[in-house]
Amino acid sequence: MALGTNLPFWPALVFTYLEPISLIVGLQAAFSNPKDFVARQMPSATGPIPDGAIILTYTIGNVFLLLAFLGILCTAVTRDTRVTQLYLFFVAVGDLGHIYASYKVMGQEMFLDLNNYNDMMWGNIGVSAFLHVNRLATLLGVFGKVGR
Repeated sequence: MALGTNLPFWPALVFTYLEPISLIVGLQAAFSNPKDFVARQMPSATGPIPDGAIILTYTIGNVFLLLAFLGILCTAVTRDTRVTQLYLFFVAVGDLGHIYASYKVMGQEMFLDLNNYNDMMWGNIGVSAFLHVNRLATLLGVFGKVGR
């Protein structure tokens, strides 16, 4: 096993290190400029940003922090392989929900127009899809056995 986790090298790198770092970056983006964070979710949207959206932005930043800690706990701290596997499965389901939420609001045309994605849209859809595929590949043993 790699890097002090239950995971082989590639999934350990992705889920124990890169994903928590990216979540902390998301937290920083949400907290440092919540109006910009909201506006960049869907650049074609115009108009004032409601206070409720700002509250939700701070809340999602808090969820990012929680997910970063949970990811480290379930991939690096625990010695229980089953916990790591269940975490990867549950978060893989969450990836699909995250992608679907973007699709539902963006609509099919904008969702499929990859040439017009900004960094936030790539994060919401592209990174979520990348993580989802890697979670499934890890659970299927593509990178090696999960366990110490």
